[in-house]
Amino acid sequence: MLRSRNGFSLYTVISIIAFLSLIFILVLPQIFDVKKEEKLKLRYEQMTKIKEAVIQYMTDRNQPFTGDLFELVRTNYLNHAYESPFNGNGDKYIAEGNLETMEVTIKDPNEMEVPIPEKYKI
Repeated sequence: MLRSRNGFSLYTVISIIAFLSLIFILVLPQIFDVKKEEKLKLRYEQMTKIKEAVIQYMTDRNQPFTGDLFELVRTNYLNHAYESPFNGNGDKYIAEGNLETMEVTIKDPNEMEVPIPEKYKI
């Protein structure tokens, strides 16, 4: 069997490299949170749909909007009440719309744990 001067066989070296590679591959996603960018993009898309629905609601009804998304679902402005993609606890967004300025504010209940980056602000 092939051995280096230190007494390690080629099989031992390959086994150690394979083991370390496996550990690195398994731990890498948790260290760098690979899916965080996907979740941020999904949150941005959901908030954009909610904003459009709130503006349509205020325009059609000529009244401001305040509250959770169930009113938008009930009145068919949204298909369903979107949940925050972070923490998976069924946390729904909270929206508020000012009729005079047509300004819409949407709050994610998990925004404190995962702040919204500038490129994903509405």
